[in-house]
Amino acid sequence: MLLGESYARGGSESDFMTIQEMKQTKFKEATLAEWEQVAIKSLKGKSLDSLSTKTLEEIILKPLYSLADMQEISNYQTDKVRSAKQTSEWLIAQQATGKTSEDILEDIKDSLAKGNNIIHYKLETHHQWDNAQLEELSTLLQQHPVLLDISVDPIFIHKFKTIKGAVKGAGNTEVPNTRTLYLDGTSIHQAGGDAVSELVSVLLQADNMAQKNSIEKITEKAFVQFSVDTNFFMEIAKIRAFRILWKAFGEAQGQEDINAIPVHTETSLRSFSALDATVNILRAANSTLAAVLGGADIVTSHPHDILTNANPTSKRIARNMQLVLKEETHIQRVIDASGGSYYIETLTKQLVEKAWALFLELMKENSIESAEAKLNERVAYKWEEQLDALATRKKSLIGTNVYANPDDSLIFKLNESGYKRLAEPFEQLRQAFLNNPLKTAIFPYGLLKEYKARMDFISGYLTCIGLTTTVAPENLKPFDLQKWIDENEIDYGVFVGNDEQTAGLIPALLNENISIPLDVAGKSEEYEDWLEAGLNGRIFAGQSLFEKGFELLALAKKEVSNDNA
Repeated sequence: MLLGESYARGGSESDFMTIQEMKQTKFKEATLAEWEQVAIKSLKGKSLDSLSTKTLEEIILKPLYSLADMQEISNYQTDKVRSAKQTSEWLIAQQATGKTSEDILEDIKDSLAKGNNIIHYKLETHHQWDNAQLEELSTLLQQHPVLLDISVDPIFIHKFKTIKGAVKGAGNTEVPNTRTLYLDGTSIHQAGGDAVSELVSVLLQADNMAQKNSIEKITEKAFVQFSVDTNFFMEIAKIRAFRILWKAFGEAQGQEDINAIPVHTETSLRSFSALDATVNILRAANSTLAAVLGGADIVTSHPHDILTNANPTSKRIARNMQLVLKEETHIQRVIDASGGSYYIETLTKQLVEKAWALFLELMKENSIESAEAKLNERVAYKWEEQLDALATRKKSLIGTNVYANPDDSLIFKLNESGYKRLAEPFEQLRQAFLNNPLKTAIFPYGLLKEYKARMDFISGYLTCIGLTTTVAPENLKPFDLQKWIDENEIDYGVFVGNDEQTAGLIPALLNENISIPLDVAGKSEEYEDWLEAGLNGRIFAGQSLFEKGFELLALAKKEVSNDNA
């Protein structure tokens, strides 16, 4: 209650604590044991361990982190992370895009005028630069730091007298004041790897690089790039873990106090979807903040519609994510703003330990190719693990495998992103059902309050794979149901009712030889018997969306027959 409200109700100032009394008030400190007792009571029979989760990196996340978790983490960790940053600032590096070199020039100038701190450009084979355009670009390169990717034409770098920044694909070309030794943490991420795999990949590349270059040259000429996904705290910890691993790598190379190298991050497209693409704004914002809190030196935030074609508005939104962080949050005034967090410090330590252990294990291989092959096996396994979690809805991708919008269009050709994307199998299913329609209906039985939850689940489930459902009138008798199916030209249906209704009515419907494939919602003990009687299948929570989707696509393509017809 506010003080003014108390006076209005007849209260007096003496009814309230003074500020001094408030400051002196002490609360009993809750112990971990007390917290556990309260938690166990609320779990209704489940164990406390049920609150723990296992990450893709095989790290167990606890429900509560406390100061006790910091006892095994020395100040060395936080000190090394902070000493790796010379400034709390970071450079905004939105990538210039366009179909022609003229478009690229205009985009570079526009982005610099509106907040970009760096010229970020990837040379494409179809970009044809004339002398006048090259002269203008050269002038811009003298005025601003750069992040260039010239992999398709390494000699492109010779067209400029002065350049300062970082260049991918320069080969053996020596460029003064420019970092040309590229450590790629993004390719492993694009292939589906976890944070540990990305970190180990960079360490393997660095070790291979150290066999050809002095450690001094590496620290002077190298830079690293990571993709940052939507697993917020893990991504913060990943960048911080790299700082510590880099120090460990230097010590292993005989450089006790190795200099830090710049870290460039881009928002990952792994979780981007062409379905409900505006949700990608939230994903990019999440990743951008994680990159900044993790301590990235250069940050690229991809536009939410990059999978189709980014427009000036989406580019502006992406750039403004970083501008807002700088102007509104003042994060750029603090080095390692996430440092000291019990949770993040613990994650950082665990990532360092797991990555270094795997790195040492792979270093026992006879060749770099053999080590990379083993790492790629791990990456392939991690990718399948992610797809399975998405298909069974253990992992959510809003607008794609949950809360899908049936009106989302896939009429646009998608750009090649270089990423294995989690949404891609869903996009393929949605497109396949556009080309092979399967008119689908839900057949409800019982009272609305009894079947509504299951009906909503079935409708949402089928929408995710590209099927829009029509709901039949409830409680239709077999003859009337068949008549309704014929009148509405239904191709496939799902029976929805409570357990009692399902057990009682499914046999009767199957005996009537309904003319279309029929599935049942939920699990039942009699399921195998119903299959023998002609039931097509079932839909239930935890079932793979991919398996069911391709099963129904086969029906749509008439690759299977309906035995009950």
